[in-house]
Amino acid sequence: MIRKSVTILLSVLILLLILSIGIGYYFTNTALCPAENRGRDVELCKELVYNRYPELRQWHDSLQANGLLRDTFIVGNNNTRLHGLIVCHPDSDRIQDHSLVLHGYTDDAEIMMRYYYLHYEVLKRNVIVPEHFGHGLSEGDHIRMGWLDRLEIHHWIETAHKLWPQGEQIVHGLSMGGATTMMLSGDPTPDYLKAFIEDCGYTSTWDQLAYRLENDYNLPAHPVLDCADWVCQRRFGWGFKESSAVAQLAKSTKPMLFIHGDADDFVPCRMVYQCYDAKRQGYKELWIAPGSKHAKTIHEHWDEYIGHVRNYLNAVRNSETATETSAQ
Repeated sequence: MIRKSVTILLSVLILLLILSIGIGYYFTNTALCPAENRGRDVELCKELVYNRYPELRQWHDSLQANGLLRDTFIVGNNNTRLHGLIVCHPDSDRIQDHSLVLHGYTDDAEIMMRYYYLHYEVLKRNVIVPEHFGHGLSEGDHIRMGWLDRLEIHHWIETAHKLWPQGEQIVHGLSMGGATTMMLSGDPTPDYLKAFIEDCGYTSTWDQLAYRLENDYNLPAHPVLDCADWVCQRRFGWGFKESSAVAQLAKSTKPMLFIHGDADDFVPCRMVYQCYDAKRQGYKELWIAPGSKHAKTIHEHWDEYIGHVRNYLNAVRNSETATETSAQ
């Protein structure tokens, strides 16, 4: 009788273990290896932008026709081939300041056209738009939610500096790119990288996936996300909790502008306050855009967006000048 009970209990535990691992694989695939990844369709992403901003088609075509917009590839970690766009000013011998613009989840470089237009035409900076692992024309078999992506951005930082060695550099990321930017900010970075801008990034991969689980599937984080995290660690070599913008911001010392729409129901607005509070060193600003949903702020508040970014960069520049004067 006891042996039979033990056998039944073990069978139930084994069944639960198999079920948990199966759920973990399913959710990991759903979140990190989505069947629909529009970032792999370059022409689709361009058309999405042109439909919203028809005037950008002619601008984009003109850049290409004049050799100012071109593709580039670099070799990242583990010999991964990574793609990006270079948008170079015709007077780049004089204009050396430059920006790295980081796209979001299942996006590509071209979907960021409005953002690199801002940096190129309005702020008069050269631009590189990297495509993350598993996106666009970059190699990669899954989405890494910014955590390991930040390590690849270090290569892009060096690439940009070699192109424009006399210029100052900033990093501006959207959504997953915003999370990547915050995660990057906690790493040691070269002196020529002066400032960061993050737009609607999340606190951590764990927090974001837990929020999506609850909202999209009405499921709790435990045990579903625990199982998926276990699978991710063994399958891809990184975990959801270590992938934390909040933890990295605690080590961040360079300026950061935080942007979030107060109607964001994909990455909840409360996350930006957690991120803002986590950054305890260095200059920081926070702008909450009224009425904007996820990744819509630049589209719905164009003039204000320009103003906040420009004023922030001026404040960073003035702060640095004041510090240099004081040191002298």
